[in-house]
Amino acid sequence: MSDLRRPWYTLTKTGTVMQPVLEIVVGVFGLGVQVANIAAGVSFTLINYVIVLVALLLIAQGVADLVWWSRDDRRARARQAS
Repeated sequence: MSDLRRPWYTLTKTGTVMQPVLEIVVGVFGLGVQVANIAAGVSFTLINYVIVLVALLLIAQGVADLVWWSRDDRRARARQAS
């Protein structure tokens, strides 16, 4: 089981795909809203910067989770171990 230890940035225990995909979707939605605000000419405030940062982190987290679980057949081994 030691080879299945997850790094700090993976959130799922069994390699489920739904949570990382949901993170990516929420991040893309938040980023899309902020880009639409920029395109509409809305002044950029501190909260807008925070939203963009959180959206980018959510996208990165979801992609990192999906990539980590897809390597070396980790998803199947984790499901067998549980």
